Amino acid sequence: MQLYDSLKAIFLHIDNHEKNFLAQYGLNVARFFTLMHLSKHPGINYIDLSDRMLCTKSNTTRVVQGMQKDGLVVRQNHPADGRSYQLFLTPAGETLFHRAYPGYQHMVESLMSQFSDEDIARYTGDSRMIESTLAKGLAKSGNGAKAPASAKTAPRAGIAPNVDGKLASQVQTFQRRNK
Repeated sequence: MQLYDSLKAIFLHIDNHEKNFLAQYGLNVARFFTLMHLSKHPGINYIDLSDRMLCTKSNTTRVVQGMQKDGLVVRQNHPADGRSYQLFLTPAGETLFHRAYPGYQHMVESLMSQFSDEDIARYTGDSRMIESTLAKGLAKSGNGAKAPASAKTAPRAGIAPNVDGKLASQVQTFQRRNK
């Protein structure tokens, strides 16, 4: 339980820093990472965006629809497959992302600057082993949920039976940031 509690506490501290930072831009974590993925992958479809966000297509659709209403995202029919949609940032979405991202990078760098290179190297090695172990445990659990291809490298939320909805969402946020 000590390791689990420590990992949970670390995540919650990071998540709180992100939430506080993003609030100044009127963003939540899901919207920020949607902006980031659409900026990096213009024309991405819902399925690929859902895999990158480590959430269901219905959750991704809900986030994207809200961002469409706010004029940040536009959805277009795929030119080769009329059943599929491509997602793009609007100029307002692109502007918002490019306003928020440098500050976000600075916030992360500031948080991580408190640790030595040796601390980071040691923790990174340990955390990769933990992620791999947890991801394998999820794959073996047979919970019936279809895990995205990205689950091979990062565990999905819900790996512990006692995780409530808010914590599961926070775990997904942490994982999205590391994609």
